[in-house]
Amino acid sequence: MISQILMIFTLLTIWISLAWGLVILFSTAHFWFKHSDFRVDTSPLLYYPKVTIVVPAHNEDVVIAQTTKAILDMNYPHDRVELLLFADNCSDNTYAEYLPVQAMPEYTGRNLTIIDRTGTGGEAGVLNDALEMAMGEYICVYVADAMPEKMLFISLSKK
Repeated sequence: MISQILMIFTLLTIWISLAWGLVILFSTAHFWFKHSDFRVDTSPLLYYPKVTIVVPAHNEDVVIAQTTKAILDMNYPHDRVELLLFADNCSDNTYAEYLPVQAMPEYTGRNLTIIDRTGTGGEAGVLNDALEMAMGEYICVYVADAMPEKMLFISLSKK
């Protein structure tokens, strides 16, 4: 008899805990939606600074093509973006994965440089090499498996 009462008490406390967790979850979501401002200012900028994007990649052949396309498809004037893609001491096909993206017709004429790097220093070495090559007013570094938001540079320029 006591074991049955304990089992019922345990089940009730579990269900009460779950219900309380759902109340907290829905209350948090309600508060956030009520107080969030989802509007994004997409009006043109007065000036678009030139941005150099550096992507150091070491053995990233699985994701590098998608990352490169996502960067090239960002909503920013194409003539104001310089893209430096590094295949850093890769033992896979990272460098080879860059080439078909560069050859795509929609990216013809883009300021895109692909470097098959064999130097030392790892990612820090890539960044030092990139600093010597970069022509932009700002430098942005992306890891090879990051997917940028399309409006990133527009929203950063307005801050």
